Amino acid sequence: MTIRRILFPVDFSERSRAIAPFVLSMAKRHNASVVAMHIIQPPPPLYGGMNTVYPESFDYTESRKTLLKNLDEFGARELPGTDVSSFVDVGDPATSILTYAQDNGIDLICMPTHGHGAFRRALLGSVTAKVLHDAGVPVWISAHAPEASHRAHPQPRHVLVAIDPDHGGREILDTAVALAGETGATLEIVTAVAEGVIAPGMADADLEQLLLDGTRELVAKLQFEAGTQLGTIIEIGSPAKVIRAAALSQRADLVISGRSHTHGLLGRLRANGYAIIRDAPCPVMSI
Repeated sequence: MTIRRILFPVDFSERSRAIAPFVLSMAKRHNASVVAMHIIQPPPPLYGGMNTVYPESFDYTESRKTLLKNLDEFGARELPGTDVSSFVDVGDPATSILTYAQDNGIDLICMPTHGHGAFRRALLGSVTAKVLHDAGVPVWISAHAPEASHRAHPQPRHVLVAIDPDHGGREILDTAVALAGETGATLEIVTAVAEGVIAPGMADADLEQLLLDGTRELVAKLQFEAGTQLGTIIEIGSPAKVIRAAALSQRADLVISGRSHTHGLLGRLRANGYAIIRDAPCPVMSI
């Protein structure tokens, strides 16, 4: 996995500071440069009856100067020893992030979300959701809330790769193998067998085992083609729940999940992609 330029949207919140060690680790590991980016959102117009009232003019020039200074200080403090540049844009945050990434050779976008705490199951964050859906490069996302039983490490020690064997997954697996090799991390495959596949009245242990065995054969075939012999976790349940449980039990530092650039998240992971990110107890890289 080649990473030469990392885009790091920064809003100066605690969430931005919390993921800086992960960005620093990736930048040093890949000898990559980092662009610390902040987006100024124009104030919306105010509406009063039939009239539209626009707020007083905002001095974007002075604001840019101040923000560039703050970004420079943020980069020096949070990303020491790294080639960091600062960029400030005005407009819609998601559009600015996507446009900059496309036009400036960005290989990886690293961003936190605002879906945390009591609201993390209901809110991913509209900016992150749009970037995740539309980005043409991998997106590293940290939506997890701190948990007493689990702390992810910036330098991954154990990585889970979430694969839907019914929809390929070779590219995802190859990327995960390369990334784990670069970091010296152990790697394990996790996949979920769909709930509801077994019709009502047929959910007995034998049929469940048949589904599990069938999925295990698909994963084994995929591994044979990829030339890997990784441990696998295969459970019946929703992908988000299965992946979360596996990440907790294996103390994973990173989950890698697949995403098609044109069709969103692959297979069943497409419909469950946001839930996987919200529920994971560690960062998720969507590729």
